[in-house]
Amino acid sequence: MSHNALLLIGNSMHDASLYYFTRFLTSSTVTYIRKGKKEFIVLSQMEVERAKKESRIEDIRPTTDYDVKELIKKYQDPKKVRCELLYRILREEKVEQIKVPANFPFFLAEWLQKKGIGITLTEDLEKVREVKSKTEIECIIRAQRACEKAMKAAIDAIKSAKIRGDSLDITSERVRCIIEHALVDEQCTTNDTIVACGKQASNPHCTGHGMLKKDAPIVIDIFPYHRKERYHADMSRTVLRGDASAEIVDMYQAVLDAQNVAFDTIKAGVTGEDVHNVVCDLFEERGYGTERKGAKTGFIHSTGHGVGIEIHEGASLSIGGGALKAGNVVTVEPGLYDPMIGGVRIEDMVLVSAKGCKNLTKFPKQLVI
Repeated sequence: MSHNALLLIGNSMHDASLYYFTRFLTSSTVTYIRKGKKEFIVLSQMEVERAKKESRIEDIRPTTDYDVKELIKKYQDPKKVRCELLYRILREEKVEQIKVPANFPFFLAEWLQKKGIGITLTEDLEKVREVKSKTEIECIIRAQRACEKAMKAAIDAIKSAKIRGDSLDITSERVRCIIEHALVDEQCTTNDTIVACGKQASNPHCTGHGMLKKDAPIVIDIFPYHRKERYHADMSRTVLRGDASAEIVDMYQAVLDAQNVAFDTIKAGVTGEDVHNVVCDLFEERGYGTERKGAKTGFIHSTGHGVGIEIHEGASLSIGGGALKAGNVVTVEPGLYDPMIGGVRIEDMVLVSAKGCKNLTKFPKQLVI
């Protein structure tokens, strides 16, 4: 009997680890089992031929191999069929103990335990995904180039907008549409793109609404993923039409300097907390509040996060962030936020190496456009 079988089950369209291990994208239920060096997937018959062409798994089995029709007739309940089918697969593989991720369905766990299957939580599967392969990095770069085309389209639209009084004749909603259309052309998509102007931008995750304002900072944050390859990119720029106040200019320069000091600090072996601390040091020296000091304004979030199949992955550039590894892809996104003025954020993605980091972002940085 095997005591080391890893079991993942679900929908790889929405389960990053399941997609990572199978490299097969589907909205149908997939069961992945790894027992020692042996691994296989079980899925609907209608997906088998596509899986044979697209998945990295060689052993691909239809549910009909396990008499699923008999189970459907017997139970007439999709959940019970799913439970009994999974038990049948494990029994035929002589598996008595399984390791499952934290998101494993409770009803399945309860059913299997009643059948005598031992269940323990596996190690954090996200850790496995932190170090990116050459192929993964190429996927992230492709998504980033699409992101940059969308950013250019957005900024071009803002630059060409007419100024009417204290506003531009374009809305946050319209700029978001322009971004989304540009991404579709590159086979990418995104959710909750941020185009936040003025005081709205003082809330880091405010998506923004209404007419854009003259003389006010506009934070644009785009985090798309490729519809087929699934890898994300992430980039922010802050731009302004009109005249920038001295406060905004100082904020922008501080954010830019903080990003550069982070770039100079990042390399394999340095902790994410070390990187976050040098950014906080700079902001505090310039007189701004920071998260680590409990401030409600100023720099009120982490310095960055890993990017991959999910938009937020390990590693983390934050309080408690562990040692960085060569092959990590992380954002570097310091920002400053003041409810009376607005916000400034600049974000690039970098690839961590033994000697430092490589910036994967090519888009220029310019406040006044």
